[in-house]
Amino acid sequence: MSSKWAILMALLPVFAAGCGQQKQVSTPQAAQSAPSDNNAGGFAAAPSDNAGAQQGDEKKPSLQQAVKEAPSLDPACTPYQKKYAQAEALLKSKPGDPSAKKAYVLAAYNYAYFMEYTSDKLEPSVRYRAALLIYRDALKVDPSDKKCSKEKSQIDAIYKSMPGGIPQS
Repeated sequence: MSSKWAILMALLPVFAAGCGQQKQVSTPQAAQSAPSDNNAGGFAAAPSDNAGAQQGDEKKPSLQQAVKEAPSLDPACTPYQKKYAQAEALLKSKPGDPSAKKAYVLAAYNYAYFMEYTSDKLEPSVRYRAALLIYRDALKVDPSDKKCSKEKSQIDAIYKSMPGGIPQS
């Protein structure tokens, strides 16, 4: 028991030092966000009602818009988008061909996975909506694909926890 008290007493000065008054650094960003005199304690003021309304009013793209926008927002998506389009064209020309279905599902998975996890230039509203639509389309072709199913389920679970729920279109 005494060793716990010794550790606690040793950490107390560290905690106290961290709670002290912080020195303000004067940079253009810090000057803009520095607390005003009427904001004692240095806590950030609550956002005004207008700022919250503007932020919440931001229009989210439809799933189809997100898929269309992704390659222009992140050029690194283009190779995946091209392979996906080629596989989609092959599937349309040979809808019953198992190899065309397999190629389509693989290209869809790779494209959606890249957007979901690798692209650092896509906003989340584009990234996850585009990936969700592509996973859905792949599962229409092969409902038993485990990788697409897992990723789609994960995105669905995230959207379920958010206001507005899972995007349908």
